[in-house]
Amino acid sequence: MKRSISTPILFLVVLLWGLFACEEAVEWDFQEGENGVLVVDAILTNEFVQQTLRLSLSYDALNGSAPPVTDAIVSVTANDVSYFFAPVADDPGRYESTLPFTVFDDLTYELEVNWEGQRFTASSQLSEVAPFPEINFLPFKDTDSLFFGTFAPIYNANQQAMYEMNVDWTHLSADSEGRAKLLFFTFSTINTGGLVRPAGDTISFPKGSIVTAKKYGLNQDFADYLRALALETSWRGSVFYGPAASLPTNVSGGALGFFSTCAVLTDTLIAQ
Repeated sequence: MKRSISTPILFLVVLLWGLFACEEAVEWDFQEGENGVLVVDAILTNEFVQQTLRLSLSYDALNGSAPPVTDAIVSVTANDVSYFFAPVADDPGRYESTLPFTVFDDLTYELEVNWEGQRFTASSQLSEVAPFPEINFLPFKDTDSLFFGTFAPIYNANQQAMYEMNVDWTHLSADSEGRAKLLFFTFSTINTGGLVRPAGDTISFPKGSIVTAKKYGLNQDFADYLRALALETSWRGSVFYGPAASLPTNVSGGALGFFSTCAVLTDTLIAQ
C-alpha cells in the first residue's frame, strides 16, 4: 500500500511557520581552545587596486579583539610574477600590496606567509560573478526609514555570491555614526540550519542614504567556508543547528581562515 505524502508535507509547512514566528535566546557553550594560531583573512579581486589582506591570531575572549600580526613577510605569486605586501602602520594586522594589481582569470594565485619561522601557503583561482539583481527597499514599520528587501535569496542553484552593502547617511544628519555595513549571502547548496535561521535585528536607514553595493562571486570552497562561518555565528541558534564544528580552511601549516580570489561588481544607488 502506498503512503500519502500530503500529511508530512503539511506538517513540515506548519513546523516551519512556527519556527519563523518565534525567536529563542541562545546560550553559547564557549570553550577555551589552543590559541595564538595564525588567522588569514584575504580576498583579492579583479579590480586594479592595491590589494589588501589581514593577519591576526586566534583568541578566547568572546567579544574581544583579535590580536594583530604585524611582522609577517607576505607575497602573492601568479604566472611567475610576485606581488609583495607590507603592513599598514595605522591599521595593525592589515597588509597592502606595494603596487596595485588585478587578479586575472585562468591563473592560480599562490599566497605565502612567513611568520615566526613558519611558512603558510594557500592557492585560489578567480571566481565568476553574476550580474546584480534589482536592489529594492521596503518601508520600516511606521517610519520614514527603509530597509533592504529580499534581493539576495539565501539559495540559488545557479550562483553563489556575497553582497557587501555599505550605507551612508551622514549627509542627512549631524550624527557622525550614520553608517552601516551589511552582508548578504547566496549559496547554491544549503542545509536546514540555513533555511530556518534565527531572527535578527533589522537595520534601517533614512531615505536618501547612499548605498555602495559590492557583489563578490564565490568559488565553491570559499562558499563552503562562508556558509560554515554563518552557521557558527549569525545562524547559530536554529532549531536544526548541529554541534559546533571547526571551520574549513585552505591555508596550510595549521593556520586558520581563508584565501580567495573573487570577481566583483560595484554599484552606487540612493535608497528611496
